[in-house]
Amino acid sequence: MKAPDRKGQSLLEAMIALGVLMTGFLGIMTLLSQSFFLSRTTSDRLTATYLASEGIELAKNLIDHDVYAGNGWGACFAIPVGGSGDYEVDYATLTQGQSCPPAAYGGRHLIFDQTAHLYGYNFSNAADDLVVTGFTRDVRVAVPAASQGNEIVVTSIVGWPNGQTIMLEDHFYNWRP
Repeated sequence: MKAPDRKGQSLLEAMIALGVLMTGFLGIMTLLSQSFFLSRTTSDRLTATYLASEGIELAKNLIDHDVYAGNGWGACFAIPVGGSGDYEVDYATLTQGQSCPPAAYGGRHLIFDQTAHLYGYNFSNAADDLVVTGFTRDVRVAVPAASQGNEIVVTSIVGWPNGQTIMLEDHFYNWRP
């Protein structure tokens, strides 16, 4: 009896092994690409949440500044009862003595100052330290008609290039009627 012919058997085994390995590597590459995408999405969402929170905090600082400066509660925004306004608020509004009310919202992208680690609209630094981001921040300030001027509602809306937005809202009440 003659032994079976095994020519090409090793080549066939090698090709099957390479197919299994390639399938495994493609799965790993798919997982890695998804991981990088989700990491970027999470990072953008976290940054947007902090920027929205900062917008509310900056508006509150302007409201409190009016009280301590003796200008009256919410005078900086000069919003009539039942009215509202949209603003671009950043730290320069507080520190560089910009006039009240702050600049009207114009849809401009926030700029990141890499030296000071701040987001804003206008910086006096060298252009090398500044990066235009994809984030926009609309700080909407409203005085509800039912509050008779004793409540200010601040809504901070941050958007970024992938079309998503984050909206945070807070209510401030006149603690010195």
